[in-house]
Amino acid sequence: MALDDSKNSIAKLFLHDKPFLLLKVINDSKSPVYAAMISKKIDCSYAYIVRLIKVMNKIGITYFEGSNHKKIINLTQKGKKIFKLLSEIK
Repeated sequence: MALDDSKNSIAKLFLHDKPFLLLKVINDSKSPVYAAMISKKIDCSYAYIVRLIKVMNKIGITYFEGSNHKKIINLTQKGKKIFKLLSEIK
């Protein structure tokens, strides 16, 4: 999934179920969230989840905490706003 500066790229990203479910898992989790955990919860490949997270990280929706091997994934304030707006649509 290439990231370009157009609004279309963001629309294309969120008009699918898996990106929304990824945000939901991160937002709703009470414990640290890892890519492998997300892939299991939403029944999606680990590689696809990592790719989505990288795109979301580039556009400022997620950020990482921790070491290179165990990255905890969190939502930024922008990510929380986007999740809230998308939740109201669904």
